[in-house]
Amino acid sequence: MTLTKKIFGTLAIAVLLLNAYGCSENNAETIETKKVINSVSVEAINLRGESFTDYISVIGTIKPYQKALISVSEGGKIVKFYVDKGDFVNKGDTILVIDNEILAANLQAAKAQFELAEITYKKQKMIYEDNVNSEIQYLQAKYSMQQLEANYKLAKARFNNTIIIAPFSGYIDSKYFDISEIAPAGQPIIQLIDVSKVKIEAGVPEKYISTVKKNNLANVKVQMLNQEVKGKISFVGTSVNNSNRTFPIEITLQNNNKLLKPELIAEVKIENETFKDIIVIPNEVISRVDNGFIVYIVKNGKAKTRNIEIQRRTSNHVAVASGLNNNDSLIVVGYQNLVDGQAVNVVK
Repeated sequence: MTLTKKIFGTLAIAVLLLNAYGCSENNAETIETKKVINSVSVEAINLRGESFTDYISVIGTIKPYQKALISVSEGGKIVKFYVDKGDFVNKGDTILVIDNEILAANLQAAKAQFELAEITYKKQKMIYEDNVNSEIQYLQAKYSMQQLEANYKLAKARFNNTIIIAPFSGYIDSKYFDISEIAPAGQPIIQLIDVSKVKIEAGVPEKYISTVKKNNLANVKVQMLNQEVKGKISFVGTSVNNSNRTFPIEITLQNNNKLLKPELIAEVKIENETFKDIIVIPNEVISRVDNGFIVYIVKNGKAKTRNIEIQRRTSNHVAVASGLNNNDSLIVVGYQNLVDGQAVNVVK
């Protein structure tokens, strides 16, 4: 064999070895590529037990803490208004006066008659005790005084009824008559409201009648004001409304800045039950199947289904009673088209 043939033979063997190595490397890359192509990219979170509060959500309406339609028991012409619509009055302030000249005169006459009868009675009593006059004279003076005293008190009450005073502190919310108009007895003249505090009135479904109690905590949110405050249930009704099967509740709130206006709508979330250490997951990752509910977790690089039992549910989150544990890796993005056992690539 010549030297040239030996050289060509060695080169041929080297080329064959290089080709074999290249094919092996390409096959390995192809297998790895297929694995990546067959896996699905997902995002996952590690689960931990946490506190979860279950709420009962209802819609309520803001009402004044106190409200009164003030009328007069002695009808007549309005001669004086001390306040106007929107004004604030303190308890005991005079609001308006009805024409009372005749009643004032009657009061003065009744007072004079009573005072005279009182003096007469005292003198008759002294004389009777000294055995100077008869018992009948003494009793006549006594009963006459009592009758005139009753007349005086009646005249005084009728006169006082023409002067309307505020029964509590608040705002003049409505005014139905003006000066010089005749206000009939018993017909409202003004509406007085107290908004230093307000009440949230709401109806709770009857299935919670054994759960919702006085002093239960509640979150109140007024969308129009973008404001949320905490309060306590101050009243729980004892009967159920037959038309909508709810029972009434009230939540009393301080309203120092007067932003909570009567008749605004409020979203009320009543604290129902609190769990101290429970798995909580997003509501949207749960899928409903024939035998209940499932989620997907990551285990050994694959998606695995887990049947779960729901303890409580809100609009956004679910408290899981069983099926998930601490440190489980829950798939929260990319779960929609997964199948059990599918390879997954967890993206951070």
